[in-house]
Amino acid sequence: MSESRHILLLTDRDWTHPQGGGTGTNLYGQVSRWVAWGHRVTVIAGDYPGAAKVEHPHERLTIHRMGGRMTVFPRAAWASWRGIGRDADVVLEVVNGIAFFTPLWWWLRSTPRVTLVHHVHQQHYVAEMGRRGRLAALLAERVPLTLLYRHHPFLTISKSARDDLVRIGIPAEQIHVAYLGVEPDAFVEHERSETPHLLYLGRLKQYKRLEVLFDVLEGLPEAVLDVAGEGDHRPVLEAEIAERGLGDRVTLHGHVSEERKRELYAHTWVNLTASSAEGWCLTVMEAAAAGTPSAALAVGGLPESIVDGQTGVLAETPGELAHKVADLVHDDKRREAYGEAARARARGFTWDHTAEANLAVLERTAAAERPRLRDAIRNSETGAAAGPRGGRGGARRRWPTTSSSSSSPSSSPACSARTGTGRWRRSSPPS
Repeated sequence: MSESRHILLLTDRDWTHPQGGGTGTNLYGQVSRWVAWGHRVTVIAGDYPGAAKVEHPHERLTIHRMGGRMTVFPRAAWASWRGIGRDADVVLEVVNGIAFFTPLWWWLRSTPRVTLVHHVHQQHYVAEMGRRGRLAALLAERVPLTLLYRHHPFLTISKSARDDLVRIGIPAEQIHVAYLGVEPDAFVEHERSETPHLLYLGRLKQYKRLEVLFDVLEGLPEAVLDVAGEGDHRPVLEAEIAERGLGDRVTLHGHVSEERKRELYAHTWVNLTASSAEGWCLTVMEAAAAGTPSAALAVGGLPESIVDGQTGVLAETPGELAHKVADLVHDDKRREAYGEAARARARGFTWDHTAEANLAVLERTAAAERPRLRDAIRNSETGAAAGPRGGRGGARRRWPTTSSSSSSPSSSPACSARTGTGRWRRSSPPS
């Protein structure tokens, strides 16, 4: 077993947060295993109503919650400066569209850092804020990542997300890709509903474009749509449902338990998403584990999570999506074949593999010798230009790099030496 490490995890929302979504599921899938493998994790995350300010789900895990959607960032900096996680071996910062600006936290200047980005949020900003979103994305995400983070290791969840990071200026050799896993208990058997049931599971946000799914539903008079999840776009969706007269065909379940989520996946005929951007779309693989095919627009990492014509269908336009879903609903044999293929493929994606691959990056980064600031300046191009007194003209030292190739089950099978046994159950799993 490798040396035990202390990881400081910074995230705007942890896996118990009602808006945890795929971020929360990803963090839980990995942190639970890191702790079971003997590592210590300190989490600083955003607060939410009813949450404990400090929680100890495991003897090697402490969660500190503070601040809201925007105030968590300065609150996290203040908490760290006051001592929380100051003895960590490595910092893992989750950037969900807004950076914590940890390279400016001078009190952690000697602590190595790794950045986890599920996907670039520029399109989300534009979808939510219009023209102002471009400026917000530039200031909150692109500029800090490009100027402050680009020489540190990055973790992401798909080749598409990696390519987006490269496009905004992150060197490809700094980015490590590891696909998300599926929990073993997600593989369930249930009888399908007798009438066509469609499902959307995720946060209710404008960029998720659930209105497109209502278009799909209107093309299938015999079908109903289950929507599981919460978000600030719910009032708009409720008004849209009423205006279209879909009240008896669309059920807004709100936040659902893990057990209820598995039941919905297993009863559903086709799992849907019309999001404008996704790094991977974890719900596609969760549905696949239940033998349910998915249909989506071919954006972001969705062409990687859905094998078009084998485990589901992809479309270029909303109209094409409606047509393909209708065809799949009316073709029992093809739908069942897609579902079985999806289940078989999902078995190759494990959280053990994801946690192992990303932990390896954290361990290598923590083990690397960090040069003193003075020496780093001397070895930089700026130091070299300053002459003999300002620098030695040596090559610039960087954090260890990782391969930009995808860490997928097909190319790098999950390690079996470590198991996820002994993990705690999350008390309020995200939808």
